[in-house]
Amino acid sequence: MPSPTRGLTQPQRLELSARRLLEAAVALIGEKGWDATTAAEIGQRAGYSRAMVHARYGSKDALLETLFASEYEKKLSPLPDPGSDGMTQALAHLDRIALLYAEDPDLCRAVFVLTFEAAKTTSQAHPYTRMWLERAAHAVEAGLRKGIADGSVRPEVDIARAVNDFGAAVLGTAYQWIMQAYPYDIAEELAYVRARLVCDYGA
Repeated sequence: MPSPTRGLTQPQRLELSARRLLEAAVALIGEKGWDATTAAEIGQRAGYSRAMVHARYGSKDALLETLFASEYEKKLSPLPDPGSDGMTQALAHLDRIALLYAEDPDLCRAVFVLTFEAAKTTSQAHPYTRMWLERAAHAVEAGLRKGIADGSVRPEVDIARAVNDFGAAVLGTAYQWIMQAYPYDIAEELAYVRARLVCDYGA
């Protein structure tokens, strides 16, 4: 069988191998978590040698950094739409998660497995996940404050409690989905959470 890289230029081969390694990492995170996954397993799952992660990224830690930059930052940390109202901006993070699940449920699962695993301060993912959650909280807070100013959020809303509610609702929904203790439709539950947040905080 011909090699899938035959006929590709060197930059194309590098791009392909990098993408396949990231995809392999996502699959393994969803199955067993980041800390239990080795660089050798990632290379082998991607169809390369055991040393491929070190050849492409230098280390497993560097691959994780790339994963956060390419997936968390681009897909789950949306820049606010200046044309939208504050309530819509506060909900943007939740909406991105719902969209990610619709487009790539495996990646969505890996994101949350990594998020919950990162509760251990010894986890390599801890500082990245903490930073991501802090950014999400700041974005919700900014949206709510804008919403009070533009009339899309009720003026008496307690901002700090609302931010905590947004975060707990999303993470609680994701946790139940990951655990799969009983049939659970995360798309339906995220839609319910969104509607409840609009009802509780929207003007």
